[in-house]
Amino acid sequence: MEAHEDYVWPRATSELILLPVTGLECVGERLLAGEGPDVLVYSLDFAGHLRMMKRVQNLLGHYLIHGFRVRPEPNGDLDSEAMVAVFGSKGLRIVKLSWGQGRFRELWRSGLWNMSDWIWDARWLEGNIALALGHNSVVLYDPVIGCILQEVPCTDRCTLSSACLIGDTWKELTIVAGAVSNQLLVWYPATALMDNKPVAPDRRVSGHVGVIFSMSYLESKGLLATASEDRSVRIWKVGDLRVPGGRVQNIGHCFGHSARVWQVKLLENYLISAGEDCVCLVWSHEGEILQAFRGHQGRGIRAIAAHERQAWVITGGDDSGIRLWHLVGRGYPGSGVSALCFKSRSRPGALKAVTLAGSWRVLAVTDTGALYLYDLEVKCWEQLLEDKRFQSYCLLEAAPGPEGFGLCAMANGEGRVKVVPINTPTASVDLTLFHGKVYSVSWALRGYEELLLLASGPGGMVACLEISAAPSGKAIFVKERCRYLLPPSKQRWHTCSAFLPPGDFLVCGDRRGSVLLFPSRPALLKDLGVGGKAVVGTGAPGVGSGSGGDENASAEWGPVSALHSLHGKQGVTSVTCHGGYVYTTGRDGAYYQLFVRCGQLQPVLRQKSCRGMNWVAGLRMVADGNMVILGFHANEFVVWSPRSHEKLHIVSCGGGHRSWAFSDTEAAMAFAYLKDGDVMLYRALGGCTRPHVILRESLHGREITCVKRVGTIILGPEFEVPSFVQPDHLEPGSEGPSLIDIVITCSEDTTICILALPTATGSARALTAVCNHISSVRAVAVWGIGTPGGPQDPRPGLTAHVVSAGGRAEMHCFSIMVTLDPSTPSRLACHVMHLSSHRLDEDWDRLRNRRRMVKVDPETRYMSLAVCEFDKPGLGPLVAAACSDGAVRTRGGSCSSWLKPSTTSGVFSRSTPSRMKHPTSGGDCFCVAQPPMAAWPSGISPLCWTMAPLPSSPQRTLAFPTGWAPPA
Repeated sequence: MEAHEDYVWPRATSELILLPVTGLECVGERLLAGEGPDVLVYSLDFAGHLRMMKRVQNLLGHYLIHGFRVRPEPNGDLDSEAMVAVFGSKGLRIVKLSWGQGRFRELWRSGLWNMSDWIWDARWLEGNIALALGHNSVVLYDPVIGCILQEVPCTDRCTLSSACLIGDTWKELTIVAGAVSNQLLVWYPATALMDNKPVAPDRRVSGHVGVIFSMSYLESKGLLATASEDRSVRIWKVGDLRVPGGRVQNIGHCFGHSARVWQVKLLENYLISAGEDCVCLVWSHEGEILQAFRGHQGRGIRAIAAHERQAWVITGGDDSGIRLWHLVGRGYPGSGVSALCFKSRSRPGALKAVTLAGSWRVLAVTDTGALYLYDLEVKCWEQLLEDKRFQSYCLLEAAPGPEGFGLCAMANGEGRVKVVPINTPTASVDLTLFHGKVYSVSWALRGYEELLLLASGPGGMVACLEISAAPSGKAIFVKERCRYLLPPSKQRWHTCSAFLPPGDFLVCGDRRGSVLLFPSRPALLKDLGVGGKAVVGTGAPGVGSGSGGDENASAEWGPVSALHSLHGKQGVTSVTCHGGYVYTTGRDGAYYQLFVRCGQLQPVLRQKSCRGMNWVAGLRMVADGNMVILGFHANEFVVWSPRSHEKLHIVSCGGGHRSWAFSDTEAAMAFAYLKDGDVMLYRALGGCTRPHVILRESLHGREITCVKRVGTIILGPEFEVPSFVQPDHLEPGSEGPSLIDIVITCSEDTTICILALPTATGSARALTAVCNHISSVRAVAVWGIGTPGGPQDPRPGLTAHVVSAGGRAEMHCFSIMVTLDPSTPSRLACHVMHLSSHRLDEDWDRLRNRRRMVKVDPETRYMSLAVCEFDKPGLGPLVAAACSDGAVRTRGGSCSSWLKPSTTSGVFSRSTPSRMKHPTSGGDCFCVAQPPMAAWPSGISPLCWTMAPLPSSPQRTLAFPTGWAPPA
């Protein structure tokens, strides 16, 4: 031991820091971002977007960067190099940067200077730099020799919450200080008769009722903007602040934030503010809100910057994300709700249903059986047909497809369905399919090759109609292909349908919340070798003109696979097939990812939508490969992006219980609904997406509670990850294959993130996020780490089992598979499959009279997890969870069983563990023997462990099959 006393242990250095972004500044065509003590440098590329050039690590030591101040150049040229003052807390450092010809270099840096007080603002003055300090004093600093030239305090030595320095020379330097007394103090340091002589404030400005956090001065218009703790932004007319004795007038009092306002910035035509509510607002100088940017998570937006020539606003948040937004006029086109003025004497009757054929044609039907068309280019209503048989009850649904694809279907309460060509309504085709009411109709389109219409009738019968067009295009043919039979339920009709590529199966959702898989042609059942059950029926009672029958029309085919009540009792709202997966949405506030294997539907992952959206109406895949969620949030229709956590569009429509329709194309997005007897239309050019750029992905919005490293993936040169480190700056030994660490993090924001950390780039990539928990996630455990193809598979990849636990005594188990995907920025794709879940009080939620009963299980939180793997084949791991009620709960033996206490106790040290055989697998598991009753304190229940089966769920025993690969 004595021989090692003089050994100097190596000091660990940080390779990557993910912290809140606290400073942003635009420098010509560059963006500087402060993250902790590190500086991120972004450059404008030829496509008009910012890309990351360099990360300068540990520039400010142990201080957090709060701001950047660029020294003005005489010729105004900052495209090649710049001198930048970086400050934060009590630290200051000057650095000279060069970024010409797309290459970043650090030419020179000063020492790290530690000031005696907090630095609130900095300003360059003829080669020197002035600093506004935390107790209302100003320091003139020489950055070359690193010494203080002059320090001037104010007579009011109060603590400041913000400050703003104005002027280009020491003689005209003005400081506007935000005091803790909620006042603005304006004073002039150059009026001091001698050094260290206090200067009295020239003006005191009152108005805010809270601490002032930020201020911004626009010299060209003589305006000053302030942001405060009172959730407001004020605009002051101050004129030229460099002239003493001026008048200050409050010309605007802006309320729009729901929490404290952290930052404010004045531009020539706009005012930008951002606050604790994670919203960035764009105001006019008159106080009108022009735009609202939402997308950051957590506790607020800490930094804002603006590029007026590009009309950009850049925001940095507590979630470590950086986003770029377009101001009005350059990016997101205006949109709004307009009434289509249906009410007229020439159009009798009341509106019953509305739908959209593309994004520029609206169809509506009245209680007189009249079908009307509104063309947005012509801007007038046109009657297509009128049929009295559809006057009392009528369903209306337009066929999906590109703009101008003109078919719609009408159904009534007598079993009749009418297929109407929109361009030639006289060629419509009538069919009588049932003896009773038609409950629902839906379309299924397979490219341009096949179009089906599904209609639900009494007894769970679904008629499948095949639609084809005549060669002339002026007539259509409708042929009944087959009939399906839905599983028994109280509300027995289908709600949506879609083709499963390549087109052998139809995926349907029903009103009971089940997802069903039917063959698109019954003859395929024999070829594919999957089970399907046919029930002999009475067939159709009659058909109209243009229809035909075959041998399959008299038999009802049951589903070959079914996931019963997947979305609860409120029903499935949409089915979408994309990328080899099936996505379903429902009115339970969630959407599922499924895949079909050997003719069977298997759930992969359940995800929650945004908070408060209990009615998920559908989802769309946009051009950039991401997904947007459609749904209703209270009385609003919302288009929400899971990737950016942003509400892209909000329409106050009154809720989804009335007739509505949605359409999205590359040209425009449209949403139509009925209100006050008229058709209301919301239309936005450019589709669902918003023209903003995520420069850096958000991590978590709240505290990170646990981090686990899964493993490392080695990528060859053909999968090289783009790096902003220049080739001549690579450290020795860094050549060769790229190493990417896979890390799992969980947080109090109820999410679990799977991150890729490439060693060559110094940046983190979020592969996916799991949002299954209903409360905070406290712990994560990983086991069973391997490769997708087994030990003999040389391809890069990673598989693992993950269990997560947290608040509300909730635990989830899922598998992850990380594979190569050259199309993504990280060159990796992560596939998640949910295996099982458990809550101690999930049975309590199902009790009808629980308000009259005493809850046995407390509101327990899982605090920590530990996993013990056994060498015995076939025996699952033992997962132990430390709980907030003083108990340790374990899961062991078979994956289909959970160990949980039958009673709860605050005392665990009195229990004695004993070994017993698992009743189903034969493996060893531990129980806690009950001690004598006299040994327990009064009022405390004894603790014993019992075996409880995992609640029945379609996700119960799913796992990635051996050799399984994600769908192409």
